This record gives sequence, structure tokens and C-alpha cells, in this order.
Amino acid sequence: MYKMDSLGQRIMGYRKKAGLSQKALAEAISVSTSLINHYEKDKRNPTPQTLTKLVEVLNITSDKLLGLEQRHVPAVYKNRFEYSLLREIRYLNSFGQDRALEIISGLKELPKYTVKK
Repeated sequence: MYKMDSLGQRIMGYRKKAGLSQKALAEAISVSTSLINHYEKDKRNPTPQTLTKLVEVLNITSDKLLGLEQRHVPAVYKNRFEYSLLREIRYLNSFGQDRALEIISGLKELPKYTVKK
């Protein structure tokens, strides 16, 4: 995997992981290829609007791109999956959160998706 200590390194690493060239990423977020190059070399920082486009195109969370993802599971969560699920739900608006809850509730009714007690 790529070294991901700086924002630029994370942009480059997640871009490569997504299989995108600098040109393809630049086109996808409507900036120049040279600006992507400056981001990756930590010569410039993306605007908040550009960060939003980056996480959408790279299909990652803003916490992950900004290097804020916690390495451990806080004690209030049962396990890493529960922690990750709740973190992802934060990125949904109220309608998305309601829909996610409906989907999970529906899955509970199907035996093949439930834990045997």
C-alpha cells in the first residue's frame, strides 16, 4: 500500500487504489491535472468543495481522506463493525438515516440475516 502520512499522499493513494490517473480524477472533479499534481505533492490544499467531490469520486469517507479515522474502537461500541456502521450513518441526511433504519429493520425479519439465539 502507499504511504499515507499527508493529505497529498492520501489523495494519491486513494486515487491509485481507485484505478484513476491524475487526469481522470481531475476531469471527474472539474479541476486541472496540474492542480491534482499540486495536491498530491502537498503544494496546495483542496477547498472544502473539492474535498467533497474527492470523497465522492474516490468512494471514501472524509475522515479517511483527512486522516481522522480512528485506529481503535471506542469502548461504547460492541465491535469494529458497529462502530463503522454508526460512523457511516453520520454522512446520511435524515431521510437517508430513516431509510437505512428501515432496511436494517426489514433484514431482521429474514431468518437468513439474523443471529441464531
